Amino acid sequence: MANGVGKHKLLVIGPTEAWSLREKLCLATSVMKSGDQNWVSVSRAIKPFAEPGRPPDWFSQKHCASKYSELLENTEAPK
Repeated sequence: MANGVGKHKLLVIGPTEAWSLREKLCLATSVMKSGDQNWVSVSRAIKPFAEPGRPPDWFSQKHCASKYSELLENTEAPK
């Protein structure tokens, strides 16, 4: 497990294949609607948008939280 800068920690959980841009956008949109504490709802909401061939656990609660944390780490704060 690697420590991130700031209050979010980057967790390496779940599949290591890259998420598509569409999947990342669906994740961010779902977090906007449900919040970053309700991973059950986030996971459930984005499952229909999976790319073909994704394993069943691709949008697990832990994997969604991990990917969202990664997205926050790689996003520059607005100035």
